[in-house]
Amino acid sequence: MNLRSFDPLHIVAAHLVVIVAVIHLALGVSNWLTYLSGGILFPPDLRWPLFVVSGLALVGGLVAVIAGAERRPLYLAGIGLMVVYVVGYFAWHAGGHRPLFFAGPGTHHHGSTLAYLAAHVVAGPAETLALASETALAVVLGYLLYRE
Repeated sequence: MNLRSFDPLHIVAAHLVVIVAVIHLALGVSNWLTYLSGGILFPPDLRWPLFVVSGLALVGGLVAVIAGAERRPLYLAGIGLMVVYVVGYFAWHAGGHRPLFFAGPGTHHHGSTLAYLAAHVVAGPAETLALASETALAVVLGYLLYRE
C-alpha cells in the first residue's frame, strides 16, 4: 500500500465514510439491541438491521480501498448507498414513519409536505450531520469517479 497514492480529496472521502458509518452503526446497534434484549431477533422496524449491515459495508469498502482494490466500483457502490440513505430518510418521513416503510401504522402530518420534509433536515443534530455527510460523500465520490 502506498499512502502517497491518496490525495487530500481521498482523505476527505475517508473521513466522511467514517462519519456516516459511525452514525449508522451507532443508531443501528443501539436500537437493534433494544429489540434483542426483549428477545426479538428481527425487529419490526427494519431500519436498525439495515443500518448495521450498511455501516459495516461502508467500513469494508474503506478497508478495501486502503488495501488497493479497484476504486471505481467502490465509488459507485458508495454513491448508491448515499442515495439510498438520503432518499430513504425522506421517503420514510413522507410515508408517515411506517416501521416497515410501506406497511403498518404510520403517523400523519398536516400541512405542506415540502415544509414537513424541510423541517426534518434540521430535526436534530444526528439527522442534520447524517444528511450533510451523506450528501457531501456522494458529491465527493461522484467527483472522484469522474476524475478517475
